Amino acid sequence: MMLNILVWMLLPLLSQATDLTPPLAKSLHDDQIISRVTYDLSYNDEHEVANWVGHTIGTKELRNCVQRSDAFRVDPLVKNGSSTPADYANSGYDRGHLLPAGDMKFDATAMKDTFYMSNMTPQPPKFNRGRWSVLENLARAWGLKYKKIWIVSGPILKENLPKIGVKNQVSVPADYFKVILRQDGQSFKGIGFLMSTEVPYTGLTPYALPINQIEDLSGVDFFPTLEDTVEEEIESELKLDDWDFTAQFSYLPC
Repeated sequence: MMLNILVWMLLPLLSQATDLTPPLAKSLHDDQIISRVTYDLSYNDEHEVANWVGHTIGTKELRNCVQRSDAFRVDPLVKNGSSTPADYANSGYDRGHLLPAGDMKFDATAMKDTFYMSNMTPQPPKFNRGRWSVLENLARAWGLKYKKIWIVSGPILKENLPKIGVKNQVSVPADYFKVILRQDGQSFKGIGFLMSTEVPYTGLTPYALPINQIEDLSGVDFFPTLEDTVEEEIESELKLDDWDFTAQFSYLPC
């Protein structure tokens, strides 16, 4: 009887340490949550970009060699209409992925779904193809090394941002975040990154921050399904030694 009671008391903790219930974030601006098989996002109609995009990668996803589709298109699930590829034309900005296409090489539909314009933000080419891409690849290396990670990415949205587009006024963020969580035994470890599009690349560790600092800057609550005391412990401190910054990942021989 005592053993049964102990198991019953531990079940919530064990189930919490096994997985997270989506969505992986929430904010006051979550006017529309769009859920697809491989990710969730919160679309911001005022800025015509996502507040955040949440997804999971691990050994199951980091395989196969599905080719990049480049099928940029309007998201039909955005109720007031998403931005369009034409909004980015001749702007000087890349259509920068929040959920990277490179995380979805395991499935053609998953890959194609990353090219909805709701997943895009205007990013300077040097940033999109430079240190943001380096961070994305490190996240893939961690997904393989740690078997499974949860990722939330997004822009810092505020008033009076520059705009591009004719049909839609698409905000041009100056800063981006990526927040990563992993399971470590029966507990979790988390890390956040905040990157300015203008600051020269100096490696990744200078961009690392405790998650709660990024929450304050972004207005996004990350991993809200975690128990409050657990969430506070994970998000209030930064332990760089918990993460292998030398980890490498490549899709070779793709």
